[in-house]
Amino acid sequence: MVEYLTRSERHQKKQVTFKYRFDSKKALSMAGVGLICTPGIMAAMPTQTVQAAELQNQSVDSTASLINQIGAAATQIAQQNDLYASVMIAQAILESGNGSSVLAQAPYYNLFGVKGAYNGQSVTFPTQEYLNGQWVTMNEPFRQYSSYWESLADHAYVLRSTSFATEMPHYAGAWKSNTNSYLDATAYLTGRYATDPTYNQKLNYLISAYNLTQYDTPASGYVQTSYDTTAQTTSSENQVSQQETAVASQNNVAGTTYTVVSGDTLWDIAAKYGTTVDQLMANNGLSSDVIMVGQQLNI
Repeated sequence: MVEYLTRSERHQKKQVTFKYRFDSKKALSMAGVGLICTPGIMAAMPTQTVQAAELQNQSVDSTASLINQIGAAATQIAQQNDLYASVMIAQAILESGNGSSVLAQAPYYNLFGVKGAYNGQSVTFPTQEYLNGQWVTMNEPFRQYSSYWESLADHAYVLRSTSFATEMPHYAGAWKSNTNSYLDATAYLTGRYATDPTYNQKLNYLISAYNLTQYDTPASGYVQTSYDTTAQTTSSENQVSQQETAVASQNNVAGTTYTVVSGDTLWDIAAKYGTTVDQLMANNGLSSDVIMVGQQLNI
């Protein structure tokens, strides 16, 4: 059986091994979607997320427990945002190692490994990024939430609002209204949300194995509704305010050069210099938001 590194193993110095018992039916299901990961150079990561967690003998009990904890919330949040709850739950399982990673547990509650800060709250962990054909260990800031609800709601916000230099929604191909099924959504996320070239196969396996489509609701006209969480609303308002301020003052820093230090993100640098992430990417010819310590950026 092929073993994969889970996100928890990347966030903890000690190695954790989970036992997973497959019956013949599940084994056939896994083989059918080609779960084995072939080593190779992966696409550049275009989001503020960590390299997707890998499956490794996951525990049925812990998976079921996580699904029970987040299933209802995922259904509501996904419906409000024109997303598939099945995909959202599968991503949470995969990215968090069944909720067992340090980052996914209290007091951080970050199920998706989203980098940066949430309402000013973050925690720094070492993580591995696949850059220039090799794995590099980097200390990166990750968003810290007060509940799984906030993590799910912020994940939905990322999928709905993220855009780069093109100013087009980066994950629009994963929205319900733009797809025929969750299979289209998982295929679109591969190479965009995560660098793992078999990301969709792993998500599809989890959705099938745990019947996650039961949490999906019929597609309908998308109408954004307010979440019952002050933190998410405040976060959205703060980001809009920061973007407006950045646009107003970006001309004042023309010609400035900045050297990237550990913990930096393009969002932080843009906020510091009163510009935008899109403008930083355009100024430096970046196709993703991955930056390296010591890199010189034209502001």
